[in-house]
Amino acid sequence: MGAGPSTESEREPLLVPSHAETITNSAPVNSRVYGRRWLVLTLFSLLALMQGMVWNFWGPIQNSAVHAFGFSKSDIAVLVLWGPVGFVPWLLFMWLMDKRGLRASLLLSAFLMLLGAALRSVPLTEQPLRRW
Repeated sequence: MGAGPSTESEREPLLVPSHAETITNSAPVNSRVYGRRWLVLTLFSLLALMQGMVWNFWGPIQNSAVHAFGFSKSDIAVLVLWGPVGFVPWLLFMWLMDKRGLRASLLLSAFLMLLGAALRSVPLTEQPLRRW
């Protein structure tokens, strides 16, 4: 899955042009749906679900985090904001998809998400380090 280049038949469009377009163009294009596409869609969906779970857990535990960590409400709001800010390097991932393919960019995204969640679970005693 994604380890090698795709074949010509996998690059065929999924949607067939309408009847009016086929009259002006050449023969209609036959399309196929591959099982690998469903696997990739499932992996993307699970990765997005996990990303949402990682960043949306601050809301329910906001009052507990204020007491346990000494955070203010604005500190927790900034922690929630880091989720959307993490999408800033999208140009890097576009380049990576062009050069290395879908598999490499998906694995790097999942690894960075795992690394961020693991760093979040490291217990720290100093307040400024906890915020970072």
